[in-house]
Amino acid sequence: MILKRTQLHIREQAFSLVEVAMALGVVSVVAIPLLGLLVVGFGTMQTSNAEVRSSVIAQKIVAAAQMMPYGELTNRVYSLDFEGREVPAAEAVFRAELRVLKQPAGNIVDSPNVARVSVTIGGPAVNNEERVYSEILVNLGKLD
Repeated sequence: MILKRTQLHIREQAFSLVEVAMALGVVSVVAIPLLGLLVVGFGTMQTSNAEVRSSVIAQKIVAAAQMMPYGELTNRVYSLDFEGREVPAAEAVFRAELRVLKQPAGNIVDSPNVARVSVTIGGPAVNNEERVYSEILVNLGKLD
């Protein structure tokens, strides 16, 4: 059987330009706010990560101070990378300062056997804001 051209009515189906434009408009209205939330979420995650790392670094510095002989406790400045390793100051993302206050240790106890140790951490990783962590150390070798 031979079909004539007039008998074949094959209709190709496709989206019109108007339908495509409408679909893109709907998708963009939904996608743009979601992308904005992703950017805010990533920023919050980085800030939180830096705060946790600065807290861990402060704990390590205080622990190292607790292991030192009481007579050798002195103020010190550390330049650290994101993992807490000491690096040259130009490469540092954290700057930590150990401050030791002996005799008396602030307003806590009036004793030569107690020291207040505080660690101040700042730097680019924490938006150059300073966070202070403090601890009380007791000189166990000279308790009366």
